[in-house]
Amino acid sequence: MCGIVGYTGRESVTDQLLDSLELLEYRGYDSAGIATLNGETGKVKLRKCAGRVKDLRKLCKKDKK
Repeated sequence: MCGIVGYTGRESVTDQLLDSLELLEYRGYDSAGIATLNGETGKVKLRKCAGRVKDLRKLCKKDKK
């Protein structure tokens, strides 16, 4: 089973995607991930991990540093 959330726009989207994935967590997922596109470079950044969305959120915060 999977849950998919999408967003298109120019604003920073990481927190919005993570918040949306947390709403789907009750389904019992064992991993989570997000992919974002940098509009300036055209590069896709993939972040994923085993565990819950809170673990993915921690990983994303490390990326910001």
